[in-house]
Amino acid sequence: MGAKKLVIHHGGSWAANCYEGGMTKWVHVPIGLTYDDLVKLVQDVAKVDAHRSTLELCSLTFTTTGTARLRIENDKDVSCMMDEDKLLPEVYVTVSKKVATHSCGSIPMLDPIVCNDETIDDEENSESSDTDNRDDSSIPDIDRGSHGDEDCNHSVGSGAGSVGGYGCAGPSGFATFSGDSFREDGLGDGVDQSCENASPRAWIIPGSERYSFEPISTEESISDDGRLYKGKIFQCKKDLKRTLHMYALKEQFEVRIKRSSKTRYEAGCKDGECEFQLRAFKMQKGEYWVVRMFLKDHTCNIDGFHARLRQANSWTVGELLAPKLQVHGHSLKPKDIMVEMQVDHGLHLLYTKAWRAKDHAEASVFGPPEESFKLLPAYCHRLKEVNPGTITTMKTNVANQFEYLFIAHAASLHGFHTVIRPVISIDGTHLKGIFSGIMFVAICLDANNQVFPLAYGFGDVEDEMSWTWFLNELKNAIGSPKDCMIISDRHLGIKAAMEKVYPNVPHGYCVFHMAQNIKNDYKRKDVSLLFKQAWKAYRKADFKEVMLEMMKVNRVAFKDLMNVGPERWSRAYSPVRRYRLMTSSIAESMNSCLVHARQMPITTMVEFIREMLQKWFYKRRTKAEKTRTQLTPWATELIKERNKDSEKYTVRPIDSVNFNVKDGNKDGLVNLSEKTCSCTKFQVDKLPCRHALAAIRYAKKPFPDFCGDCYKTTSWLEAYSGNIFPVGHPSEWNIPQDMRSKVVHPPPFRAQAGRPKKKRFKSAGEHGNGKTRNCTICKKSGHNRQNCKRTQPCQAPQPCPSATSATSSTSKRPRRPYRCRKCGEEGHNSQKCPLTSDVGGTT
Repeated sequence: MGAKKLVIHHGGSWAANCYEGGMTKWVHVPIGLTYDDLVKLVQDVAKVDAHRSTLELCSLTFTTTGTARLRIENDKDVSCMMDEDKLLPEVYVTVSKKVATHSCGSIPMLDPIVCNDETIDDEENSESSDTDNRDDSSIPDIDRGSHGDEDCNHSVGSGAGSVGGYGCAGPSGFATFSGDSFREDGLGDGVDQSCENASPRAWIIPGSERYSFEPISTEESISDDGRLYKGKIFQCKKDLKRTLHMYALKEQFEVRIKRSSKTRYEAGCKDGECEFQLRAFKMQKGEYWVVRMFLKDHTCNIDGFHARLRQANSWTVGELLAPKLQVHGHSLKPKDIMVEMQVDHGLHLLYTKAWRAKDHAEASVFGPPEESFKLLPAYCHRLKEVNPGTITTMKTNVANQFEYLFIAHAASLHGFHTVIRPVISIDGTHLKGIFSGIMFVAICLDANNQVFPLAYGFGDVEDEMSWTWFLNELKNAIGSPKDCMIISDRHLGIKAAMEKVYPNVPHGYCVFHMAQNIKNDYKRKDVSLLFKQAWKAYRKADFKEVMLEMMKVNRVAFKDLMNVGPERWSRAYSPVRRYRLMTSSIAESMNSCLVHARQMPITTMVEFIREMLQKWFYKRRTKAEKTRTQLTPWATELIKERNKDSEKYTVRPIDSVNFNVKDGNKDGLVNLSEKTCSCTKFQVDKLPCRHALAAIRYAKKPFPDFCGDCYKTTSWLEAYSGNIFPVGHPSEWNIPQDMRSKVVHPPPFRAQAGRPKKKRFKSAGEHGNGKTRNCTICKKSGHNRQNCKRTQPCQAPQPCPSATSATSSTSKRPRRPYRCRKCGEEGHNSQKCPLTSDVGGTT
């Protein structure tokens, strides 16, 4: 469905048929926009609370008598507005407040935007009330925005230290609640442990409170609505400071902190004469903070509304980016942050501040990387518990520092052992987090020629030891399947590990990486083209013909390729079927899907991969169920393309199963009973070649009967028949006692914090190849003008000892006497030369 631009005017008022004041913003909306979607969009743009305000939507149109204002009340009105012959459709918003109705006790419904200027008692506001020792249950102003109607019968403030049903931490560390105030839906269960001054909650897994694998929207987060009013309750002081900074950023003024302690927080405007003031106290029996005074009106001069960059520090900008990071799963680049802050908030950030804000947002959402390693053993246990058959293996050193991790989901193993082709592509990619490392992946292709993740792992570096460990775990998970082949690039660590772990399994090379090496080494396009023709050839005769031509063109390239071994990179001499898989690009595709996840902490990254695989399995299983063809969509299109070319061939039958197909080149001898062809493409790919399709069409038999089972829709559905279940929140995990005591520390290597420093580009001479710079004096290479021999002191023979007494005190080079340019004699110059007369002429 197409999209269209829509202009929204809000914050103004009507004067006759003219909308005055307010703000304007345009958004992209679908052409089939409904009235309910329009109302939700306006509420998000105008920041309107649907529970406290009502909206009136209108549109202007021009008639023969003038301008008419039309109300928008249903889907038909929205459709007429979108279909109107105008450059851009416009919506004008009028906000009116609802009438407060008190159906539950005597608790007043407060408007969160309009503040109450009445101050509390003088005794309570006195400077001696820093500790706020009185019972906080007497606070009458309680935010009702997050409570439903089912709470009306609960008593408010019953018992010491209870406010709105919230309690304090008991001696055991758990939050205690009264029987009347505890809600069945679980609201009010504990305190966010990421806030400062918060009492620790007894989680099952230490440090798990910092992780939330389920993305949430900004509206669902507590104390993140940007509203300030008297009686507002915050979970911790950090939430209070965040909301105040956001409010100052939105209202475009600068905050001055008057007092900040463990129990009291006071702030005002930068202008000392301004009446803006906020005063908050910490509750006596609990960790919550409550706003006791809030005067929002400014009486300062215009100088107070400037220098907002002081409030927009890296912490504040990071808090703005945290909800977006939690929803989208990946953070923006520093330059994107700079542009976004300038467009949305009018802030001009420096690159370093944007980088620090990015780091703060990532740490706020994903949690500290050190605690992510501590959570990893419990996560692996929970993953195997909810997904039986999943294999997870982790290795640490003697200091319990992380070294390796291997994960293979049960659903992936089931698909590989049943219907997936046994050709595995392996590759490694670098991680981008603070604790850098390598991620290993093992990928296959499914029946629809899509990426099928088999297993993945993590290590410290990419070397022979790490690849040996990963391949050993892969062998323990899948064994050594028949006719299996592993494809990779020509990394020396992979080659050595394959010889140790899989000595009897063929190891194929990626022809794409080999083509790039040939292009860089020989700098000849004809050699690259011949190499491509060689590895694509199915017949050995075609392969030999191309390689003989390469030997004539470049004998060195021919010898290098033959030394590598044709069985590693060619189709014709491959010891097992490669099923059209000649490169490791499928592993590179998997790496590209994780380009943003590679910067996350390790436990969050593993959960991101699990959730991605869960989505892949569900979508592909659903698509396979809806497919009505016997072959998968990819195989069907491939057969159709080959069939078009085979219609031009001539078929000469030999008997009921053997056919001689004339194609005008080398022809093909097809045997339908054995599913073979002389071009070898039929038996290598397990798909009918063009010769076979011509013979099948001549024999009037269905094409799918001669295709391999690995390309059929039933195999596609079977590959994704397994399920990958989520692990849930860490607070719900039931971990054994021995697993709780197991602590995994981060690797010893840690990247330097902050933005990476730019590396100096070396000159051509420092690289050891290419052109070198010559000395500017002697024009020779290997030195510069400072250490050139021509500028060094003269190495004359040593004089006798009697003659060296006068010159032994100095080591300077003796100065050469001047010579006349006219006569060549020493002792004078051209001006004092005797050849020059006194009158300026010559004699």
